[in-house]
Amino acid sequence: MDTSSEIFIFIGLICILMAAAVQKMMPSPPPTCVGIDLGTTFSCVAVFEDGEVTVISNRMQRSITPSVLFAPDAGTDAIVGEGARAAAASAAGTLVYDAKRFIGKRYEHDKTMRESRGLPFSVVPGPSTLRQQLEPHLELRVGGQPLRFAPEDIGTLVVHELKRAAEAYVGRNVDSAVLAVPVGFNAMQINATKQAAIAAGFTVLRTIHEPTAAAMAYGLHTRAQVHSVMVYDIGGGTLDVSLLNLNNGIFEVMAAAGDNRLGGQDFNLVLLEHLIESIGAKVHGGVQAIRDDHEAMRVLREEAERVKIELNDEADCSGRFEEGDRGEVEVSLPPALSSAAPVVIDRAVFEQISGELLKRALKPVSTVLQRVGMRAGEVDELVLVGGSSRMARIRQLLREYFDGREPNCDVSPEEAVAHGTAIQAAILTDRKKIAVGATEAALHAGADER
Repeated sequence: MDTSSEIFIFIGLICILMAAAVQKMMPSPPPTCVGIDLGTTFSCVAVFEDGEVTVISNRMQRSITPSVLFAPDAGTDAIVGEGARAAAASAAGTLVYDAKRFIGKRYEHDKTMRESRGLPFSVVPGPSTLRQQLEPHLELRVGGQPLRFAPEDIGTLVVHELKRAAEAYVGRNVDSAVLAVPVGFNAMQINATKQAAIAAGFTVLRTIHEPTAAAMAYGLHTRAQVHSVMVYDIGGGTLDVSLLNLNNGIFEVMAAAGDNRLGGQDFNLVLLEHLIESIGAKVHGGVQAIRDDHEAMRVLREEAERVKIELNDEADCSGRFEEGDRGEVEVSLPPALSSAAPVVIDRAVFEQISGELLKRALKPVSTVLQRVGMRAGEVDELVLVGGSSRMARIRQLLREYFDGREPNCDVSPEEAVAHGTAIQAAILTDRKKIAVGATEAALHAGADER
């Protein structure tokens, strides 16, 4: 080997050693921390990577995952999330949903019975060793044997699905999360929600209020002229309206009100009842024959939800539709009810039968403003959160209440809370440097005391 070759090899070795030394000296990248919205009806996970937020799709390539579990009567493994609804449509068993309504609550018999009316499983008292109180537990029968879940057990299974999706997306373990919780949750409920995420394998770096997360998703923490934000959040099962004050990046919940028995499912139900009555007048056996036919009822429930979505899906942020939109949807009937075809629902009928629900949908807005002594015109921003905020008439009512101002619809309402928690996660792990340290003092002061 000649001298020049030896020098070349020596220089190469020096470069390799220097590169290794530099790499060793460089700090390792901060751990990936995701944002999680564990919702009553649907849940969502998002991550801040490469300068932007990505809402992560589940195994079925959908951005939101149903917060449900299906336990087959055959005693086979339970199914969680996206596949649970499909399984419930084709196999005997129990679909467990609305678990978040009961999470971390103290068991009070009369109140619990009212809240559990109509659910396909029993809600019974069960001990919580962590919180040292009796809490509502969900009891169903599988293969003739009782099977009981604490509400956070369902939450854990749903969060585990989100964790799996996040890890598949980023290609490595994801062990840290920021978790959103409703404004109305007390310390016990927040604790139970955190325990659900911890049991799924997460370290929870912080919990933040859902409206705060939504406001961050809309980037309101970066707008100097924004001081008051109303977050109107209506999902599948609950309505929450919150008024936030923003001062130097610190969010504070000034007032909140809501309706924990009002959401998209309630609009589905009034439409289902309308379909049963309308079709019952045209078929042999009438309404009772329809109610006794489990398959027909399953199909009509699914159709009620589909019709509601299609009647509202093309509305803009103000609740307006393009000229020429007929606002009519034909209902697909099961074979047993085919003699009643055609059945068509139009938007005017839907809004008429939903009249009482729509009145309730606006009431918390006035309640919140009255509590702080503000007028609608003094609110700087109105943002929409939750899939049911897509309903055209709700958007129209809000626009009218706020004297013609359009709500802010820049972020998908189903994804806004997860989007905002991902931004908070990025701030905590130094993946996103923001001029103001966006957070919320009130919740975390409370969290430190727990």
